[in-house]
Amino acid sequence: MDCKNCGETLKDNANFCNTCGGLVVKQRIHFKRLLVEFFINLFGVDSRFFLTLRKMAVKPEEVVLEYLDGVRKRYVNPFAFLAIGAGLSLIIFNYFADDFIAIQNAVNQDQISLIQKQANQKIPSKENATEKQIEKIKLEKKIAKMQLDSMQKISEFMLRYFNLLTFVFLLIYSVLSKWTFWKPHYFGEHVIMNGYIYGFTTFFTIIAFFFAITIHPSIYMGSFIFSIIYYMYAIGRIYKLSPGKNILKFFRFLLGLVILFVFFSIVIFLIGIAIAALGLIDL
Repeated sequence: MDCKNCGETLKDNANFCNTCGGLVVKQRIHFKRLLVEFFINLFGVDSRFFLTLRKMAVKPEEVVLEYLDGVRKRYVNPFAFLAIGAGLSLIIFNYFADDFIAIQNAVNQDQISLIQKQANQKIPSKENATEKQIEKIKLEKKIAKMQLDSMQKISEFMLRYFNLLTFVFLLIYSVLSKWTFWKPHYFGEHVIMNGYIYGFTTFFTIIAFFFAITIHPSIYMGSFIFSIIYYMYAIGRIYKLSPGKNILKFFRFLLGLVILFVFFSIVIFLIGIAIAALGLIDL
């Protein structure tokens, strides 16, 4: 028989091609076999995914630095690693959408309660309040309802576009890490670095989400604290930082985050003014 990949003549009992190394497939593909091969290749003990996940937990610097040094077949591609985590998160969070929104609301319970109180306050009669007081209460109710509606829409937006937001955050983290560690890595190398780190924290967040459903919502928010600690741990090992220098670099990272936040806030504010001005012109 001939190899279906390169056309080389093979022995009848050959399992692999001696020329290209291709697997000799003799069986037809059934759906059951397809699923089995998928899970074996993805989650098998000797799979690249399992190896990448395990080493990111204990020695993240080996995965990152070896990949940057050219070791590409040993580990899962960082974008694929992150995409798997983002895809699983998207499926799980949407399947448990009510629990996801409930957890978000539980974390902001005090703020939501205050807003709901403002939204549900009664409008006094003209005999018990002045016209100015009545208009003020009406405005507070309107703003409170808009806030509640916005919070609901934000949660729904996160559920719908979680995978897209994941890669947006990846770019933001990469910009911040490049700002924090200007040398020796290029921006593209920071994207690789953050892809692995962010991907690993995504898997931990999924586990924390299930514990939050069964035990307490605060566990899910605690996963964000873990993400910060793990990020510092991974970066510290990659750059061989002392604890003190690691903390200083973390504050530089936060400073960059504040600058980005202020910048985007100003841009959004200016866009809002421009839209309002155009609206007035149309009128």
